[in-house]
Amino acid sequence: MTNSDQNPNSGDVYVNENCIWCGACVAICWEVFDLDDDGLAFASPWVQETDNVNDAIWACPVDAIHYKD
Repeated sequence: MTNSDQNPNSGDVYVNENCIWCGACVAICWEVFDLDDDGLAFASPWVQETDNVNDAIWACPVDAIHYKD
């Protein structure tokens, strides 16, 4: 299991296993997203909804970024 899969409790946003490490989310919203050692994206803890997060969600080519239900 990757850091991305383990992160659904980090704030309100998580990155699932569909991540293809394109880095779009990091480029758009570096204050929330980062890449782990395997190059997969994850959301930093204590994230709240912002326009940049929404832009990163929209830009993800594989729909890997989601708000927790």
